[in-house]
Amino acid sequence: DLRSRRADRGSGAGALTAFVSGNAVALLENGASYFPALEAAIDAAEREIFLQTYIFNDDGTGRRIAAALSRAALRGVAVRVMVDGFGGRVFVNRLMQHLLADGVQVLIYRRELRLLSLRRHRLRRLHAKVVVIDGRVAFVGGINIIDDYDPGGPVHPRYDYAVRVEGPLLEPITASAQRLWRLVAWASFRRRQRVPLRALPQAQPAGRIRAAFLIRDNLRHRHDIEDAYLAAIAGAREEVLIACAYFFPGRRFRQALVEAAGRG
Repeated sequence: DLRSRRADRGSGAGALTAFVSGNAVALLENGASYFPALEAAIDAAEREIFLQTYIFNDDGTGRRIAAALSRAALRGVAVRVMVDGFGGRVFVNRLMQHLLADGVQVLIYRRELRLLSLRRHRLRRLHAKVVVIDGRVAFVGGINIIDDYDPGGPVHPRYDYAVRVEGPLLEPITASAQRLWRLVAWASFRRRQRVPLRALPQAQPAGRIRAAFLIRDNLRHRHDIEDAYLAAIAGAREEVLIACAYFFPGRRFRQALVEAAGRG
């Protein structure tokens, strides 16, 4: 998740939000805006790409992005792709070997070996959709690598968002991508892998947006994104607009919405 604002109004989230100035943040609506921007950035890559996604489908969009990643690897770019073991099963079965043959490095987050299993750890999935290119541009959002329109049915877009980021926020985004790659590599191969950055984050100011990069995991950052939402709702004065694919609000979140409605 990425939050941004032009001025820090003191939301009450404290050090949690870690807002930094000087960023350029562009909103991309749906795959129609996101995938052309992503493909262009991959084609412009010179040194290094980190890509994390839950779903990487074998459809027109998936093959288009896979081809761009292969082109990057073949010209000497270090391309590191991580997909979820459940959401990325199609990728593993149909696309992964072609990318590996072209020199793309691939890691599977919690590879799903059993189709019928009720083990609790199956719910621990990689839902991040993050791309970092040459330490100079990142994409953060909710859009999987999948066609934007439902095949074989009514043409209704999957409505979702991503942002294109440049500026000082590249430091925590790049660090997060590198750290997750290192941890999953260790879990997969049972040995520590040092991942030297080919491209250091370009943290010089690129715009006027104050922004913060938030992650969610089951350890130190279990509530970071939720707490940021709650702080924003608590500071709302006119309107709260929520757009999301899944909405299962807990008690704190429901109470925050009730209180916001109560104050008008």
